[in-house]
Amino acid sequence: MLDFYFIADEKPSNYSPALEYAGGIENREFEQAQQARVIEDYLIFFDDFRWSNAQVHQKLLQLHSIKSEQVDALRKILQRAAQLHYGVIAFGD
Repeated sequence: MLDFYFIADEKPSNYSPALEYAGGIENREFEQAQQARVIEDYLIFFDDFRWSNAQVHQKLLQLHSIKSEQVDALRKILQRAAQLHYGVIAFGD
């Protein structure tokens, strides 16, 4: 599972107090999003990474053209982050 948390852009990546859990995606969804070029090719499922609020909006635009239900969890996570005006930070386990 790749777990996502909401994080304000001005907070450092090592900021951990009270991060709100946004949701998670399985490896299959990660691969689907990578094939659709929503998730960068250089990222690995077990990597930790971060997207700013601007990147969240960009990813949502990319997801908008994908009709597949296989990326619904990622879509919901990013939609909520956009509503909150946050970025996301992901931790692989």
